[in-house]
Parts: sequence; structure tokens; C-alpha cells
Amino acid sequence: MRADPATLPLFTTADAERVVGTPASTARRWLDGYSYIYKGERRTRGPRLGPTATQLEGVLLMSFLDLIEVRMARILRGRRVPWRQVDLTAAFFRREWGSEHPFGLERFRSDGRRVFAELGRETGNHKLLEIGSNQYVFDAVVAEFLSDVLDFREDGIPWRLWPNGRDGLVVVDPARAFGQPILHNQGVPIRVILAAYAANDNDITKVARWFDLPPPDVEAAVRFAATRRLAA
Repeated sequence: MRADPATLPLFTTADAERVVGTPASTARRWLDGYSYIYKGERRTRGPRLGPTATQLEGVLLMSFLDLIEVRMARILRGRRVPWRQVDLTAAFFRREWGSEHPFGLERFRSDGRRVFAELGRETGNHKLLEIGSNQYVFDAVVAEFLSDVLDFREDGIPWRLWPNGRDGLVVVDPARAFGQPILHNQGVPIRVILAAYAANDNDITKVARWFDLPPPDVEAAVRFAATRRLAA
């Protein structure tokens, strides 16, 4: 039976920083856990995210679904949602929907308002009740990490990610180029374009001729690399 590309360990914590903007050190703490000193006593905090993350020859690797979960957590934490609330929400969704990665499901977009309301009532959290009942608040949250950047398969599982939005031309698809960012239409890896760009004195026209690409596509690749600190 062929493995599901969405669950293959293709992405490093450095990829998390480059692709979804979560610092590598932060992604590692969330996926692998960490230790800390509290009142002179060493304590350990286990992984919070990434149920399919794994260590391979000393390198922490995550799946595409783990990557989406890391992106979700970054956005929620950026909105100052406490970890306790993130944990409660994730546990509730996993129980309700029977999925290890509930935040990435397409169903979260359609049913999330109801589930947030149910969770708010269960935990007595008025903020979640507000998200559950207030369409504008909920849509603002969902649009930021689901609606505009993810394509879904028929089973509701994320299929591919558009890191800079659909107009950015760059896509991350675990079934293509081992999940590395590529130009969607031609499938050329962004790193390859960036290397050619550097080797040709940053001349977009030359690179476009070299790969038989429209110049705007090369510009999109360079722009993506610049915003995500990609290196050739």
C-alpha cells in the first residue's frame, strides 16, 4: 500500500521557519519537547504538536500535516492564545473528529464555529463562545491559516499549501519535489531558480530563458526566497 504523502517525514524544523514562518527553535520545542528548571528542579515538557514527527539519524522530521499544525499554533500563539487553551482545543477536536491533526482538516473551516461554541460551553471559556457565535471573529481566524492558503483532498485532508497565497505562484505539495517549495505550473524548485539567479548576476531575463519560464514566475520565486530567507 502506497504511503500517504501528507504523512511522510519530509520537513525539517528549518523548513518550518522557511515555509510557514515558525522559528526552527520554536518548532523543535513544540514537536520534540524540552526541559527547564523550575524552583531549582529540572522538569520535562513533552511534545505539544506533531504526532507524526520523528527522529531520523538525529534529524527531527515532520510530515506535511505536522507542518500545517505548526503553522496553526504559530498563528494562535501570535494572537496570545494561551497554550492551555490550544491544548484543550486540540484535544476536543481530536475527540470529536477522531483525527490526529484536526486543525488542518477542511471540516474545521465548515464546522469550526459550532465546535468552538461547544468547547466554550464545556470549559466555560467566554472567548471561545464568542468565536463560536460571532461569524466575523471566527472567519478572521480561519482565513488566516486555512481558507486562503490550503487546498484539500476529497477526504478533507490538506493537499497542498500556498505559502504566499494563491497569487504567489509558489506551492508546497508533499507529492512533488519531496515537499520543497516549487513553482506550481512548471514544478521547478525555488532553490534551483535561486541558484541560477545568483549565478547570472541576478538577471531575471536570463534565468527565465534558461528555464523557459515567464519572467513574472521567476520574479515570484525570487520574491518568495527573499521573504523566507532561502539560500541557493
